[in-house]
Amino acid sequence: MASLIRSESDGEILTVYFTEAKILDELVIRQCQDELIRLLEKTQEQNVILDFRFVKFLSSSALGMLIRVQKRCKEFKINLKLCNIDKEIEKVFKITGLNKVLDICPTNEDAAAAFKKKGFFFRK
Repeated sequence: MASLIRSESDGEILTVYFTEAKILDELVIRQCQDELIRLLEKTQEQNVILDFRFVKFLSSSALGMLIRVQKRCKEFKINLKLCNIDKEIEKVFKITGLNKVLDICPTNEDAAAAFKKKGFFFRK
C-alpha cells in the first residue's frame, strides 16, 4: 500500500505532507494515523508541521484522527502545528471548535516562524 504522507526535515522541524486530496474513508484515515504515529515515534525533531496543501476534503473521522495525533504529540513532547488548510475545511475547524484546540497557521512559513518565536527546546 502506498504511503499517504511524505515528510522532510530541516534538522529542527519535521514537515509532514498529506498526499491524498480526500481523507474520507476509514481505511485511509487509519493508515494516515498509523503512518503519522510511526513517524512521531522515531523523529528527533521536537517541532512538527502537518501541511494540508494537497487536502481538499476531510471527514469528521479525520478530525478525530487529528485529535489523537495531537495527544500523541503531547505524550512525546512534540509541538504540533497545522498549515495550508483549505478554506472550506478551515470553516469546519471553526464550527467544531478545533481551531481553538489545534494550532493552525496560514502557511508553512508562518508555522515555522511561530516555532522560532517560542524558541527551541530539545527532547531528552
